[in-house]
Amino acid sequence: MRTYPCSIPCLFLLACTPETDLRQNQTEAATETTGGGLSSIEPDPLAGQLVEPPTGSIGIATNLASLVVRFTEAAQAVASAPPFRLRSAAGDELPLQLGGVVPCPQSCYQIALVAELGPSLLYTLETVAGGLQFLDGKPVPAGSVGSFTTADAADRFAPRVEGFTAEVTEGCLSVHLAADEPVRAEIALDAGGQTASISAGDFASTIDVAQRLPDLPAGTSAQAVARVVDRAGNAADSSPIPLNLPPSLPRIVITEVLANSAGAETTQEFVEIYNAGSEVAALGGLVIADKTGSDTLPAASLTPGAFALVVAEKYDPAEGSDVPPRDGTLLVHVSGRIGSDGLSNAGEAVRLLTAAGDVISQYGGFIDVSASAWSGKSVKRSSPEACDAAKAWSATPSPATPGW
Repeated sequence: MRTYPCSIPCLFLLACTPETDLRQNQTEAATETTGGGLSSIEPDPLAGQLVEPPTGSIGIATNLASLVVRFTEAAQAVASAPPFRLRSAAGDELPLQLGGVVPCPQSCYQIALVAELGPSLLYTLETVAGGLQFLDGKPVPAGSVGSFTTADAADRFAPRVEGFTAEVTEGCLSVHLAADEPVRAEIALDAGGQTASISAGDFASTIDVAQRLPDLPAGTSAQAVARVVDRAGNAADSSPIPLNLPPSLPRIVITEVLANSAGAETTQEFVEIYNAGSEVAALGGLVIADKTGSDTLPAASLTPGAFALVVAEKYDPAEGSDVPPRDGTLLVHVSGRIGSDGLSNAGEAVRLLTAAGDVISQYGGFIDVSASAWSGKSVKRSSPEACDAAKAWSATPSPATPGW
């Protein structure tokens, strides 16, 4: 069965399914020594990991606003003890204030600093014994979660946005942003007085992100502004960019493509689609297209949360060479083969269009599946919410999961 990772920010006491093992995600701490004569301490993976600033960072402004720690499991503070301690190589300890959560694929704490750090010092963040426990009641071990080295001064200047572009395609907003220092960005959208915003990622000098548009009036003019903040909390806004929001389109997503079937390629290929919307979707009149040809889909209805397979006219679900579709999966037959002459194994874009030619969803043909080892294996989108880009699709083919 296919499972999609959690795509919403993790809640304070509820962790999303981890996308990676924290032990495999550890980075080595910096080895430079500071005026205190101590080198940085390797984080204990069981105690968590400092992810902002990344452990091992150097040149961090002394007026750093906050820290972010990630755990492999959801954890909660125990009121009787402080959960974290920040100490410098000079032996100083700084008061910390436990904040809320931040978007994170695992369970994250944001920790506010209530005093400036010392210049050119190595700081180590530690969990304190008895300060945190996992939801099953086991204590979070005390230990280092990471370290960083400060710059020789504070950062009193707002960041400068040096480049900002935004484009709307397939119901997704694609953003490129460049700044003169690492920033966290939020894209504020305004369409006829109705506003919304999306997070554009963690601290970086260059940010490229694509996310589904929030609920805004369809088919209208809008504007986008990048609101950035640096690690010291200094903020700035970009100049606004005009946008044209697309007309209302059905929330149907291409989720899997089998171009190199184990059975006859004249009949056994498929394009899997998924209704990510909240209403029944009418498929009749929609168009499935490859590079050089297209087919109009026959009348059919796809219920919310359900998959369908677009298949050739003579597709046989019981042929036996390929994985059969899940029981009850809707089969949508097109005349002859899919597209002009079936799907190219070398990697070919496949698009789902409205009758008027608006792109509803597409697979960009990112993967060459022509090798004999890929026979019967498909490429899959990581999540129905993932916008169409190479990173949204599996890097290599895997056994087909039609209707799953």
